[in-house]
Amino acid sequence: MRASASACGSGANTKWRWSGMWKSLRLSCCALMGVVVLVLPACDGSPTSPSGGPNLVVKLTDDHTDDVDEVNIFFASVTANPMDGPPEILELALEQNPQDLLVLQDAVITLATSVVEPGEYASLTINLDQEESNVVEADEERSLRIPSQEIKILGGFAVSEDGVTTVTLDFQADESLVKLGNGDWLLTPVITMEVAVP
Repeated sequence: MRASASACGSGANTKWRWSGMWKSLRLSCCALMGVVVLVLPACDGSPTSPSGGPNLVVKLTDDHTDDVDEVNIFFASVTANPMDGPPEILELALEQNPQDLLVLQDAVITLATSVVEPGEYASLTINLDQEESNVVEADEERSLRIPSQEIKILGGFAVSEDGVTTVTLDFQADESLVKLGNGDWLLTPVITMEVAVP
């Protein structure tokens, strides 16, 4: 199933198209002054799970921007929120944190993994740390304001008893950064989410 949706503020338009076995959603998320508005998810692919490995994997990639040299984001936690039951806290798997998003323009890395209860999940919650995050512009480190350090990514996905569900988050850096009058930067996350289910 493939769905596209757009929402900003209170308006939303959704179009649904069935395409085989795979469920697709496309998600963009705008976070401004503590408010998170999510638009678009998508699902694609056919992952396999190693025996005894995690059944939920969250990956991270980034789109291109020429505005700055580095976008260093500190990821504090990633949580999967089931339709029913308590949240599932995932184990961070970053080799470095903060992570420069711009080195991921042609790469995908693992952000977090876990063995979670099979079932339907409503969203992911990502917590960022503003104090540990920054932007590098013209070789100068600048402060990065993150008004809402909790990003809730809506767009349900399923985790099965067999195989692994892979969620890939693509930060749209060129749309997520706003330069302030004092030379610092504001992060208003715009994210594309792709979900591959077995």
